[in-house]
Amino acid sequence: MNEKWKKLIQQFEENGYTPNDIQRIVHFYDVTMETDKMLKKLYEVEENELTDSDFLHDERQ
Repeated sequence: MNEKWKKLIQQFEENGYTPNDIQRIVHFYDVTMETDKMLKKLYEVEENELTDSDFLHDERQ
């Protein structure tokens, strides 16, 4: 664990968070970061496959 995380956890403890609260916060952060990575990868793939005309196409026609 790097110094940034140690300092953040210390601040949580000083603000009255329980170890369980801190664990949930860190887990939520990890899940959010993993989701962000997956979405970035998905959008990169989609951007490579799409052309400008794909954005102009209206499926309701």
